[in-house]
Amino acid sequence: NDTVRGIIFYFILLLPFSFFCERLLIGASSITARLSWFAAFFIFFFIVLRFVHPAFQLSNSPYIIFLAFVIMALGGVAMVIVVSKFGDEVRKMKQASAGTYEADVGRISATSAAIVLGISNLRKRPMRTGLTAITLTLLTFTTLSFTSVQTSLKFYKLPRDNEPSYQGALVRDRSWRGMQESVLNYLNSAFEGRADIVPRSWYLSQVRGERAYVNFSRVTEATADMGPKEIYVDFDVGITTGKDSFVNALLGLTPDEPKITGVDRYLMSGRWFKPGEEFVCLLPNDLAELVGIFPEDAGTAKIEMQGQIFTVIGILDSEMFNKFKDLDDEKLTPVDTVKEKDDLADAQDQDPRVVAAAPIETFTHLESTNVLVVPYEYIRDIGGVLASVAIANFRDESGQPKLNFVPDIEEFMARVSLTMFVGKDDGVTVYSSIGSTSLSGLGNLFIPILIAALIVLNTMMGAVYERFREISIYSSVGLAPNHIAALFLAEAGVFATLGAVMGYLIGQVLVLILYNEGLLGGLELNYSSLSAISATLIVMATVFLSALYPAKKAADMAVPDVTRKWEFPDPDGDRWVFDFPFTVGGAEVLGMYSYLTRVFESYGEGSVGDFVADHVKFWSEDHEGEPQYNIDLTAWLAPYDLGISQEVQLKAIPTGEHNIYKIEVVINRLSGDVASWKRINRGFLNVLRKRFLVWRTIPGDMKFNYAEDGRRVLSGEVAAIA
Repeated sequence: NDTVRGIIFYFILLLPFSFFCERLLIGASSITARLSWFAAFFIFFFIVLRFVHPAFQLSNSPYIIFLAFVIMALGGVAMVIVVSKFGDEVRKMKQASAGTYEADVGRISATSAAIVLGISNLRKRPMRTGLTAITLTLLTFTTLSFTSVQTSLKFYKLPRDNEPSYQGALVRDRSWRGMQESVLNYLNSAFEGRADIVPRSWYLSQVRGERAYVNFSRVTEATADMGPKEIYVDFDVGITTGKDSFVNALLGLTPDEPKITGVDRYLMSGRWFKPGEEFVCLLPNDLAELVGIFPEDAGTAKIEMQGQIFTVIGILDSEMFNKFKDLDDEKLTPVDTVKEKDDLADAQDQDPRVVAAAPIETFTHLESTNVLVVPYEYIRDIGGVLASVAIANFRDESGQPKLNFVPDIEEFMARVSLTMFVGKDDGVTVYSSIGSTSLSGLGNLFIPILIAALIVLNTMMGAVYERFREISIYSSVGLAPNHIAALFLAEAGVFATLGAVMGYLIGQVLVLILYNEGLLGGLELNYSSLSAISATLIVMATVFLSALYPAKKAADMAVPDVTRKWEFPDPDGDRWVFDFPFTVGGAEVLGMYSYLTRVFESYGEGSVGDFVADHVKFWSEDHEGEPQYNIDLTAWLAPYDLGISQEVQLKAIPTGEHNIYKIEVVINRLSGDVASWKRINRGFLNVLRKRFLVWRTIPGDMKFNYAEDGRRVLSGEVAAIA
């Protein structure tokens, strides 16, 4: 699992890596060529991984990994397209209903543009780009070679107050969720020949919280009188005709079970299982009587179940079998998943680090009347689960009984993460292991990482200062400082991805070559575990951290002034008057104010947004022979529980120079405390600022329509924008 997770991580990195390779090495102009080269790079590097990565040898169907990843990637792309189209349609509907124009640059689109522009800048400097990529590739390879993940286990010992039914150990899941076959293999490898190992299996309903109904019927003639009634009702089992019945679970036990628990002493007649037997069974006496099978029929009576004929080789005493308790102080029969539905569901969400030190919960088990006992191997063949494993009769190397077997148990628990009940003398102790991982070898990487960080820092700083004119151009065309910084972070992302993937591929190929040539000399290099992912993330983090300072310097160069944000003047009591940091040409001011009027009207009482506007009025007056345009409104600011309301007036006042209008904002507080009023208004004015920016993106024909609409409003006609 560790190795497979690692290859999935690098598959994810292959997507941007292939894109960057196409942009840097090919730079195709048409979309068809771009997609073709992108697919070619991705398939090529997949083939390389296919032959060098051990995950493809460990997996039974290696190409399913590739297919699943492609499906996931295509599904993600399709989901993004659907969500994007849905958002566009909703925005168009909103625009059509409100009569306002919407324009915004999303973070994803801005990031994509920054990456593409950053890659184009890298292509202009191939020598420096190549040398930096080689440096980071070598750093990744070095990091992979010097780091490793160390796994350690520790176990908790929790005493129990029940007496042990035998001297030995019991392994099971804390919440009876079943165990993998590998658990039994581990136990066999550790204790085979030194103790008796007895697994148990259950066959229950495949749906948690529901009962299984396993029907069976007697196929031999009854040897005793069943009485005058043709139908018998048992409230534990159900309805039986004296020939047919059912159970809620099957219990699988081995021929060696009596060596540990001695449950064969509960046989009323017949015998226990023998090695190699499969289609035989043991019936509790009350269940057997319901279908007309009695103790004297053991060995001759037969039942049909799941399409097979089973010989009833023994009759168990139900009462005594129910009373037997294992080392966990619970019955041998399966858990009642209906009664324990909630506890079993809660156990799925528990943190294993917390559970390991918590007391073991006790579960309700089925009565023996509802259970039929069959050989262990039969249950495993029909899809049952490994429920528990009992270990007892420990022996030393000479084959003599070993009384002090606890050191062997503790030595085993230090290597595996399991829950084990240990019965020794008069007490039972629960051993619960939990695994932890740690990354080692980082101390050896300080100097290489520092060198690589300084190289990246020097490279990015050089790029910032030599592109001073470009940064000024970006700023003059309206690119925000954060977007300019994103350009350099995007370049760092390209370097990080190229170095991480290429370093990993070189490591995998080099190890394969050295191993095949026998040049490792006993040295083991593992580039396929979680340590490889950790090393890759270290390199990528180093690159990004080294690029933060150059990116900040680039953002500072975009706005050389000390003040990066617009500062409001202080209000005069409840009145706030200041000039808005925008100027508008006389040819556009009428259309813009008509547009703003529609915007404020869209923030009516039924809207959900940053504020609610009412009493919106657009009017004009004369100012020294030039028209002055005004918008008056009453606004309630979110969050509305603060009760902040105000009167707002936006004045477009001609400056008398070059037909330019300045924007004056007048705000009068109506309600709400002054501190909140001043603080919340920053958000209101930020929304207003964005609307001024949106106006600059509106097409010319729509600006003309807004201007015509404004003239009709001022002349008293009914406004309607086409």
